[in-house]
Amino acid sequence: MGSAAAVLLARHPDVELVVLDADADRAERVAAQTGADGIGFDATSGELTWQLRSVRAVASCLPYRLNLAVMDAALAAGCHYADLGGLFHTTRKQWELHERFASAGVSAVLGIGSAPGLTNVLARQGADLIDSVTSIDMVDGAVDLSAGGGTFGVPYSVDTVLDEFTMPAMVFEDGELKQVPAGSGVIDWEFPEPVGVQPSMYTLHSEPATLPWTIPGVRDVRWRLALPRAVHDGFAFLVKIGLASDELVQIPSGRVAPREVLSAVLNAMPTAGGEPRDVEFLDVRVAGTKEGSPAVHRALARFDPSPEGLSAGAFGTALPITVAVRWMAEGRVPPGVHPPETAFDAAELIAELGRQGVGFSSELLPS
Repeated sequence: MGSAAAVLLARHPDVELVVLDADADRAERVAAQTGADGIGFDATSGELTWQLRSVRAVASCLPYRLNLAVMDAALAAGCHYADLGGLFHTTRKQWELHERFASAGVSAVLGIGSAPGLTNVLARQGADLIDSVTSIDMVDGAVDLSAGGGTFGVPYSVDTVLDEFTMPAMVFEDGELKQVPAGSGVIDWEFPEPVGVQPSMYTLHSEPATLPWTIPGVRDVRWRLALPRAVHDGFAFLVKIGLASDELVQIPSGRVAPREVLSAVLNAMPTAGGEPRDVEFLDVRVAGTKEGSPAVHRALARFDPSPEGLSAGAFGTALPITVAVRWMAEGRVPPGVHPPETAFDAAELIAELGRQGVGFSSELLPS
């Protein structure tokens, strides 16, 4: 995702772009595509802090397990920080660093991709447009329109998908955080075409880590992931028969973890060639009251492949963090650690994303 962010930041000639990666060759390849400087660094040392001292803001597009370490490096360097999400538990730990960042005059924005990120901002917009809020429901769905796109496949990182089907999810219901089984809460969700109806399920995500404390009065906050039915049913079956387990099993050649074998097989699956033809939607519904009557504000965001050749999924995930770091470098986010719904004015961020290619629509529905 870092390479997608670099491509999108290269749209702006006023941005002096540096690509940092523990793999120097990869950093240089991405930099060559975007007219940036590519620099490798030793991830086992304090070198990242030194590299960030000359940077105004960093878009950390790394696995969430590295978020806290990169945050510490950014804080020590006096560099503003943004990431793509902490899968709930890491996000809550990061939010605890607010006072340290505020005291240092450094800002941080947690989880500013499409989901989490734009989902939070659309929830904030909906809350601002009605009088009181009782519930927030957020769902992400996508479809691949290329040949074979309707069959079983791996939509993104194998490890991420397997985590989503195996790690217990968190929901906020009746004013309390609750842990629920991974893949539970399945309902069919109707998106606009061409995505259509898809099964959606609870997964561990960062929106319920912050929205219950930033949207006054809300009693329910629920996040669901929707996948094409063939993908959803396929991964659900693999998990059900134990192939996503980390527990070692004995086979004639020795002891192996089923998940390692499954990951290797899935990563070796062929991918569709040619130009990307996927479409992705975010659907965010904020329920409450307006002028004394029940009401639901529904906001939709649509992502299509970008002119640069990025898939809809990559474009939608990377674009918000590129806006975030540009605005942070300009001093538009106050010091401290912020979730997306408090870091930015919702209407301003939505307008900027619209100018850069995201499609938005919204409506006020009767409850």
